[in-house]
Amino acid sequence: MSLSDLHFTNEKRPTPAFRANPTEKARAAVLANIQVQRTLLNAERDGVPHNITKTIKTLDEDGNTITSTVNRKPRQWFWKNHQGKFIVEVLFGGQPIAINGKTAIEAGDLAGVEKVLNILAEATAAGELDKVLLDSKSKRKAGRKKAA
Repeated sequence: MSLSDLHFTNEKRPTPAFRANPTEKARAAVLANIQVQRTLLNAERDGVPHNITKTIKTLDEDGNTITSTVNRKPRQWFWKNHQGKFIVEVLFGGQPIAINGKTAIEAGDLAGVEKVLNILAEATAAGELDKVLLDSKSKRKAGRKKAA
């Protein structure tokens, strides 16, 4: 085997998440949360509790690290209004974001919620929500107070 047997390429190594620019981080966060909302939606549709978990690390009295898995309680982006229609609200950093000047999206029923989540995922991946996400992030940072 020699070097002539190898197939060379100009591919670049993907950027690790911690080095991604703020826009990519915001997109990734929203897309990950949309996937969580899809899991919550499927659980709601099937009438069963969700099984979303997270891994936590704690210290015992000897100072050893204990890793355990616990149920996670994510906040739903969708709810039913008093008229029986489902409403979807996109949250970023725990706060609703305004898309086209409004924070809520009418979905109708659970199938509509799934359709709205799919449209939001496509728009996020395409970069259509970048400006809204960065505006939301800058407002959130401006409102924080430094600890004294």
